Amino acid sequence: MASSKCILPFVFVLFFPFVIYSQETLETDSLYLPSADSIRTPALISDTTIGDGDFDSFEAPVLAIDTTKKINYWRITRPIGEIVPACPDTFLTDYFNRTNAEGQSVFAAYLGNLGLPMESRVFFERADRSQFMFNDPFYAYIKSPETFNFINTKVPHSNVAYQRAGSRIVMEERFQALLTTNFGRKLNVGVDMDYLYARGYYQSQSAKHLEWVFFGNYLSDRHRVHLFINPGNRTNAENGGIVNPSDITHPIGMGANFTTRDIQTRLGFGGRNSVWNRIQGNQVYLNYRYNLGFERKTGFTDEEGDTIKQFIPVSSIIYTFDYRDNEKKFYTTDSTSVAKYYADNFAKLPSHIKDYFNDVRGVRDSTSWRSMSHTFALSMREGFSKWVKFDLTAFLTYDIRSFAMMTTNDAMMQDTTRHAMYIGGELAKRTGKFFRYHAQGSVGLLGENLGDLNLSGTIETRIPFLGDIASIQANVCFKNLTPTWYEKHYRSRYFWWDKEFDKVKKLHIGGTIDIPHTQTRLNVGVENVSNYIYFNKDGEPDQETDNIQVIAVRLDQNFKWKALHWDNQIVYQKSSKPNIIPLPDLAAYSSLYIQFLWGAMTMQLGVNCHYWTKYYAPTYEPATQQFKLQDMQKTENYSPVEVGNYPLMSAFVNCHLKQTRFFIQYYNMGAMFISPPNYFSLPYYPVNPTIIKLGLSVDFIN
Repeated sequence: MASSKCILPFVFVLFFPFVIYSQETLETDSLYLPSADSIRTPALISDTTIGDGDFDSFEAPVLAIDTTKKINYWRITRPIGEIVPACPDTFLTDYFNRTNAEGQSVFAAYLGNLGLPMESRVFFERADRSQFMFNDPFYAYIKSPETFNFINTKVPHSNVAYQRAGSRIVMEERFQALLTTNFGRKLNVGVDMDYLYARGYYQSQSAKHLEWVFFGNYLSDRHRVHLFINPGNRTNAENGGIVNPSDITHPIGMGANFTTRDIQTRLGFGGRNSVWNRIQGNQVYLNYRYNLGFERKTGFTDEEGDTIKQFIPVSSIIYTFDYRDNEKKFYTTDSTSVAKYYADNFAKLPSHIKDYFNDVRGVRDSTSWRSMSHTFALSMREGFSKWVKFDLTAFLTYDIRSFAMMTTNDAMMQDTTRHAMYIGGELAKRTGKFFRYHAQGSVGLLGENLGDLNLSGTIETRIPFLGDIASIQANVCFKNLTPTWYEKHYRSRYFWWDKEFDKVKKLHIGGTIDIPHTQTRLNVGVENVSNYIYFNKDGEPDQETDNIQVIAVRLDQNFKWKALHWDNQIVYQKSSKPNIIPLPDLAAYSSLYIQFLWGAMTMQLGVNCHYWTKYYAPTYEPATQQFKLQDMQKTENYSPVEVGNYPLMSAFVNCHLKQTRFFIQYYNMGAMFISPPNYFSLPYYPVNPTIIKLGLSVDFIN
């Protein structure tokens, strides 16, 4: 009976607007924001087309910037630094949601507080495990060259954004600032700062992030340079989840002054923020491209009557330097509670390791890594002749990695260095109105990743449909990858492993249909994985030798009737082995609101809802910061926990006035009338209770 009560509000939001649906063409200045493709699309295809657009017509090369625009935004791809046009986050729709942890990844499973580790509930949104796996749970907050917007602007441009929620003791705050300007037409420099401090509504749950990005680019006919420098620091307290979920679902007899801070947690309770994880790191990325080509007369003249010439790039010489380092520390001032929490893990360690750690006061686990890679590439450019309708690039990458881990000798840290060399290529047609494609592949030649294979390809066709252009895209990806160093080796006080794993093989086939006229985007994908590596119930990596199939269908569908809007994102997915890859069968996000003008201000008033069906979600391991399987063995004092079938609803007022966006959100309002209020994102990790959140973003364009 409780289950049906939980789902009713979501069903109402999801299906009511069908009776008033009316298809309308998107306005040019529409606030509709297409979501990221959840089905793995290994290629990026530019939306920039130069020329008249006919299939057989001559098309000039894709330009880096559109000189008619006041501000241009783009991203670059690894490893060769191709430019992909991008849009800044200036959309009003869903602005309030994108400031929440749930909005960082629409179907995110996280630890209940902004800035804490998270993992997508959608399998195809999960990236391959990185070389420094401790960064992976912070994928929504980490800055990287391929996800950062580079800028070229005719006027100084800056943006300031601030959000907050809660009282002083539990306050959540985030301050973001961007400042960039051009020095002449070709050179742009800027700085981006992101400071997050969320104290948390439960004991020992705080998160503190400070990320800087110093960036710049130089674009001329012959030279193209991108520079990205990113020092970062992320610290978060660990509480291991709450002890009794009934303190959330059935808070009976707790007393009038009872608050969420009084709920007992497995770690850090009573010793405020006494168990910590801290990751520090730096990244320096430099991409340089030298273009070889010729000048061609355009048929236009300047003010003095001279013929204007256009530079046509024929080929490019490319160099990319990529340096990264990180250090992770797990430490505590409350050794007693941590030792109790990890008593079983400690008992499994060999005696000589236990003897060593028994002589060490407290917990001071640490590990670090460094990576330096160099990529050299040669490229033939698309469009320098009417017969050349594709880019062709060959590249060579050399990567040297160093890992430092704890040992039982006086040195404390032991360095291990690994080398890897890859050779690869890329074939792409990025212009053309009706047909585009992109294929990329690399092979491990030497070192740690010898024999690795990474192949991907995308084909896209565009067809006229209902007065607009619809897109149909097919993609395929095959990978044969060596397990990462930390998957095979790790040293710490409570976890110590050396594993021998086979290469992981993945084959993904998918497709996308995008119809802008009806605001419809449909993704379908299927993936077969063999030798899949996961973290088992004991918190250690393990490998499943059998094949695992995952299939997913995602529908993004927006509706509009006069002032009424209804935006939806729905994913259905199935895993052939839910005991290894547990997934909710259905995950959905829906937002129902009215949009109108009040004077010069655009306003959106409505309610949104995150929902997923019940499943045995992975739980979280504080010492390694990885998501692991639950122990499915029931005992007298323990039983596995399902999460889901609870609509996480919020009411909002979202506004836009000139260059300013601001919102007021009543977060998790369903907790007031849904019984039981089972608002757990992960087993033993509830989200914040009902609170009011505020946010403001201002663009300054002088």
